[in-house]
Amino acid sequence: MPLYRKHVAQDLENKRSEFEGKSVQDEVIEEYRQAATSATTDYTKTEIEEELADYTLPGALPTEELNEQDGLIVPFEDSKDWESHEAVNDWARSHLENTTTIAADGSQIDPVTEFEQPVALVQAVWMANNHTIDGDYQRGVETEVLTPEDLLYEDPESGHILIDDEETSLTRFESEMEVLANRIEEHSEDETPPVVMYDGPLILSFAQMFNDSTQKRYIESLAKVLAASKHHKVPVVGYTAGSKASDLAKMLESLELADTNVTLRDYQVLNEFMENWGDRSIIFNSRRDNSLNWLTATYRGESYDFSEDILFTYLNIGPGPQMDRVDFPRWIYREGLVDHVLSALRAECGIGRGYPEILQAVDADAVISKQEREEFLRMFQDFSNEHNIDIKWDSKALSKKRRRR
Repeated sequence: MPLYRKHVAQDLENKRSEFEGKSVQDEVIEEYRQAATSATTDYTKTEIEEELADYTLPGALPTEELNEQDGLIVPFEDSKDWESHEAVNDWARSHLENTTTIAADGSQIDPVTEFEQPVALVQAVWMANNHTIDGDYQRGVETEVLTPEDLLYEDPESGHILIDDEETSLTRFESEMEVLANRIEEHSEDETPPVVMYDGPLILSFAQMFNDSTQKRYIESLAKVLAASKHHKVPVVGYTAGSKASDLAKMLESLELADTNVTLRDYQVLNEFMENWGDRSIIFNSRRDNSLNWLTATYRGESYDFSEDILFTYLNIGPGPQMDRVDFPRWIYREGLVDHVLSALRAECGIGRGYPEILQAVDADAVISKQEREEFLRMFQDFSNEHNIDIKWDSKALSKKRRRR
């Protein structure tokens, strides 16, 4: 069906006021910026903790950096003299040399409904770039076919057999986390600590919308990666480009330094303070929501609890006014590895012109095209024919397929 542009344009025009009403006035943003300045110059870490003692989830709490740094921003002086992208590349190469960066990404083919028996596919691709002179890197892929046993469930209310729409995405996430945990173990003996990058946050707020068993699987997968990271002393970070999080803004509201009737994004508070490419905010401890409380795991016989140990900072490394957010476990801060980790991130972003090069590469390698989905269908048909499995075409899906040829 085509897009009926006139209808869409008219509906957008009819609802213009609803979009305009969401914008935040400049004076409100300025109020939050003044609040951020006050919180980071007029208070100590202990004083803020005491002010927020009655809040279970105040959005964020300061770390020791509040007392150690002069203000909200830690400037990145190296970039002041850069006049070309070649200068960025030279800096990046020198700071990545012999430091391995690791990333994983996944893709999926959602349950195929052309057949009466559904089938789906998940794949997780990983890369490890050693940044040596000879360009040494490794890559690999893990795949998993999901069968009707994985995808179908009985609706307790109606008794009907339905497809679980969440299973494929959940299995993909588990596969990505498993791949990262394996790479952490594999590189645990590296002379220079590698930096493992996950393209997303280390706080799974979205998992709260699912049932208990689904929540558990999401959290257990992430918690295992965090536990492996701490156990093997291999830094792992969650990287969110253009983050829309509000942890810091909520902390300012909880301190009653800013308007509690407006929800501001953290980047709106911070972007005016960032002067140089590579500047970052001081580090905060996220106290966003209850999903943090589930971040516990047992790894190699040891118990790990990260419920109060996910820290974050914002980096000025992408295009536009939004900030990129970096989440990481507290042990990285305690071990004095923050500068090492952020140096690798900045360098990857410098080479990638605003987005980590290794995340771009692994994303491009993982994607499954429409043509590859069709190839998967043919493979499944050939497999079924070879083993005399009656998969049966769904008549409605077959009719659609014929009409669209």
